[in-house]
Amino acid sequence: MLKIIDVGVVPVNRATIPPMKRTPSLYTWLALALALFSFGMSAVLSRTVFERLPHLEDELTYLFQARMIARGDLTIPSPDPRVAFWQPFVIDRNGQRFGKYPLGFPAQLALGELAGATWMVNASYAALAVALVFALGSAIFDRRVGAIAAGLTAFSPMALLLNSTLMSHSSALCFTLLFVYACWRLERGRRATLWGIAAGVGLGMVIANRPFAAVAIALPLVAWSLIRLLNVLRRDRHQLWHTLRPLLALSVVALLFAATIPLYSLVAVDDPTVNLYTLVWEYDRAGFGDCCGRSGHTLANGFSHVRFDLSLLAADLFGWQIGSFSPEVIRHLQVDSDYYPNIGVSWLLLVPALVVAFRRRVIGVALWLLIGFGWVWLAVSATPQTFVSSQAAWLWVGVALVWLMLPLVWWGWRGDTRHVWTWVLLALPLTLIVLHLTYWVGSQRYSTRYFYEGVGALAIFGALPLAWLVQRGGRAMSACVLALMLISLVSYSLPRINTLFRYNNVSQCWIDTALAQRTQDRPLLVIVTGTNLTWRSIGSFMAVTSPFRDSDIVAVYNRVANPDSDGERERIIAQFPERQVIDLRGERSEAMFVDEAAARLHTFNCQAR
Repeated sequence: MLKIIDVGVVPVNRATIPPMKRTPSLYTWLALALALFSFGMSAVLSRTVFERLPHLEDELTYLFQARMIARGDLTIPSPDPRVAFWQPFVIDRNGQRFGKYPLGFPAQLALGELAGATWMVNASYAALAVALVFALGSAIFDRRVGAIAAGLTAFSPMALLLNSTLMSHSSALCFTLLFVYACWRLERGRRATLWGIAAGVGLGMVIANRPFAAVAIALPLVAWSLIRLLNVLRRDRHQLWHTLRPLLALSVVALLFAATIPLYSLVAVDDPTVNLYTLVWEYDRAGFGDCCGRSGHTLANGFSHVRFDLSLLAADLFGWQIGSFSPEVIRHLQVDSDYYPNIGVSWLLLVPALVVAFRRRVIGVALWLLIGFGWVWLAVSATPQTFVSSQAAWLWVGVALVWLMLPLVWWGWRGDTRHVWTWVLLALPLTLIVLHLTYWVGSQRYSTRYFYEGVGALAIFGALPLAWLVQRGGRAMSACVLALMLISLVSYSLPRINTLFRYNNVSQCWIDTALAQRTQDRPLLVIVTGTNLTWRSIGSFMAVTSPFRDSDIVAVYNRVANPDSDGERERIIAQFPERQVIDLRGERSEAMFVDEAAARLHTFNCQAR
């Protein structure tokens, strides 16, 4: 039987870390290699699977806003006719056009737009996130844990997928890790104010990017900071300012970043209090009751979404599942959002991690977790009327959050900081899950991305039992851990991500076919005429259309009630007299080139892969 209590991977202060059997530089070079691997995989997958094109409405909007910011604009005049240039999540109001998302990530993506390589933004964040996981795991535990955690992050299917897209989550994970690592450093006391500023930048960037997730990320560290202040008042009031100063620096910097949200609303709609999300869908807000969700939101609905998403997270976290990518599973990944058909087993690492992390206190921690599971079971098994009111639902969420924070109070009050930071890692993803119970929709298409900011913490936590095994098994066990990651890459990650190739009818082959029809190097006006057209019928061309309508390709809708009607086609053409017109006919999400030769070429281009 393994003697878990003798492990060497427990959270300790740097001064008390026992000497490693291997030189520290070995782990540093390994972390660097993993960071480069993460960057390289992002570059490869963004090109081969996603073809460097946005495949979701969110990505299209981020790119739209980034292109505006790159030209120095937050809003632009609405085009005429607006319906011809409609784009999902782009708002036309009072004669101005703008995106619904906070400016945080579009501003970062604008740097890639200016460099002509938007894919490099998330590829860079992928590498930085791996490096920060290594730094955080090494700081709280040791370098062996940090290196294995960096490997779990680099090879995580969630990370490989999202890092290859134009979504905002890679940035959010990177700055979440910066926030947590800087908080750990400022607590050590050396250059505390500078680390407080760094932590404020990390949290502030998450707020300006994904404010709802930022609340969940901040809660455990806010709770721990308050406990630290109370301990100083209790033990040595003369140290109060020394402890408070970096926390004030953190707060001020984070609030400066947060101020960009109401400022953007002020610029866009002359009202800093307006939630721009609700200008697209009035019900798009967190909460319970008729205010939220297409038909109202309840705690029971929240649990349904979370259970569905966790079933996929169990496979997507580290790429471990029981089952294969059957047609049913592929269809689920492309279309469905209920229970994942296969059984994910990535969570198996987290159970022994509790034993390795908490050692003699694991029984108490297990009992505390059972209390939490009991509170969850109460909500899941209750009658629909029990938590139907918004007050009862919020009460359940509030108690769950208090339950998550109380271990910080217990260990913090006793000065047991090593267990405090272990619990912080556990609380981060759990707080994300609890808070997202209040949101009306789940997320599976690009993995369970609403929980993605917790992946770094889960990787560090999951690395604990593997580090324990490596410490005792030496090179042979290290090779087994590496083989496990490579197997998950080949058997799970690559086929799983490849299911999204040409998702939503977005493909470079549409663009190649249109460009092949060009004569005399004239810019193109692509017109899709049809009934009940959705953005998917024009998504490939929309991805390369500038908000300023001066790009090489400009794509427009020509929505008609009668398939034989020309609608506003001539009026649209009159606005672009210098452009060559490429016509397509479509219905809903489908479209086809009107010219028969172009249609045949399109079929050939799309089958060429």
